[in-house]
Amino acid sequence: MTEVHRILKELYIGMAACMIIFLAAGAFFARPYYMFAIALFAGNLGGALRIYHIYDVLDQALDMGEAGAKKKVIINSLLRMVVTLALLVGSIYFGITAFAGVALGMIEPKICAYLQPKIRRILIHLGLEGPEELVEPEQPSQEDDDESDQSHFSTEE
Repeated sequence: MTEVHRILKELYIGMAACMIIFLAAGAFFARPYYMFAIALFAGNLGGALRIYHIYDVLDQALDMGEAGAKKKVIINSLLRMVVTLALLVGSIYFGITAFAGVALGMIEPKICAYLQPKIRRILIHLGLEGPEELVEPEQPSQEDDDESDQSHFSTEE
């Protein structure tokens, strides 16, 4: 579980960095800026809650049977879609600037998922996280090798 929490933390850090970049870009292009900033924060919060909700639902589904897990994942996925749609449609009421802010905020988790390995390296470089632990792959036993060698190199005809 600590691996999942580490990745969630890195995604949230990436989302905060993306939000700062989008806020800076919005200062030049978005009018009124305050509406864009509020909408971007709302979209960012919605994206962060979606990430945590996905983690929570999958964690619960792993402890369930196959039929129950499938139903839970589908229902909660539809719930996330409805909430996302409600945020986007609600933002249209406030104007195109608000819609752009919410849409960028809701897209940020996708962007940060691609940037997560780079964010990890930056955090390690800054000393905020420990270096990656190398996990050695399992080595096959000698007995498995001896049996497979004998079957491939049989000289009997």
